[in-house]
Amino acid sequence: MSIPLLPHNPDWFRQADLLIDDLGHLLGAKSLRLDHVGSTAVPGLIAKPKLHVDVTLAPGFSPAALSNDLLLYGYHDLGARFREDEVQMTRPAEPGPRSKERENHELIIAHRLCLCASDCPSPDQRRKFRDPLRGDASLAGRYAALKRNLALKAGSPPDWETYNSGKTSFIEGVLSGEGMRLIQR
Repeated sequence: MSIPLLPHNPDWFRQADLLIDDLGHLLGAKSLRLDHVGSTAVPGLIAKPKLHVDVTLAPGFSPAALSNDLLLYGYHDLGARFREDEVQMTRPAEPGPRSKERENHELIIAHRLCLCASDCPSPDQRRKFRDPLRGDASLAGRYAALKRNLALKAGSPPDWETYNSGKTSFIEGVLSGEGMRLIQR
């Protein structure tokens, strides 16, 4: 199976809002902010059909300790894969964590949570990448073309290292403010 890149689905925003609302109620004062990031958060951008939500925790709360609480809601703990101050978790498509409290037991698509310590720089970096893509359709189009090309190169079954590492220089360029130069290349 190759990397599934789908046309943007406007319903991803609504589903992210439902998820963020659920998580906000579950985590309460343990979280400082919750952000829908990643390609599903950019209108018109192709994406894997999986939401990405960053959870920035309040000072004094450990991502590793909090991840244990979320196991009760069907999350799978992937651990601190890239940084010690960030724990990644995934959950398959199923009703939201608080769906029993609502009339509608609607499915929320598969998603990834990044539980980040209050001083972790990753959520800020992901917002700084997302926001220029949201504000510039040409830049988002260039990123979409790169993603399509990398998905083809990654093959089937996909070589995720090829796909992910191939995006690094583009992401770094946007983060460094070189977005306009990336469009002109």
